[in-house]
Amino acid sequence: MKAFLEDPALLVGLPLLLLGLLGLGMAGLTMLAPQPSGAAVVRHRGHPGPEEYVRVGLTLGAITAVEVIIYYFNIPRALFVSMLMALSLTKFMIVVMWFMHLKFDSRLLSTVFATGLLAAMAVFTVVLVTLGANIV
Repeated sequence: MKAFLEDPALLVGLPLLLLGLLGLGMAGLTMLAPQPSGAAVVRHRGHPGPEEYVRVGLTLGAITAVEVIIYYFNIPRALFVSMLMALSLTKFMIVVMWFMHLKFDSRLLSTVFATGLLAAMAVFTVVLVTLGANIV
């Protein structure tokens, strides 16, 4: 028990693993649960069911696994950072499009969100360069 309590990797990794397994279990139960019938169920046109959300979650997990795997390769720093940024941006966009339902909303809302995101990234980059950060 002492070794477990003194190892930060176990203290952080094990609870996160258990939380992830709990989430997968709950997603599986959601898919197996009987769906209510009748007029009380209001479905929005085009919104996915639980199966599709599980696929999206598995996709996000796979992208995260790729991020962890490339950490262990001896890749030049600029390429390494570029790869991690691209993978992180991909995950971000998947979360925004699916879990914030921008994929199913008006194109105007997606455009406003993307414009705000690009503006925030530009301001962040300018501030970093102004303060002398080495971002290259």
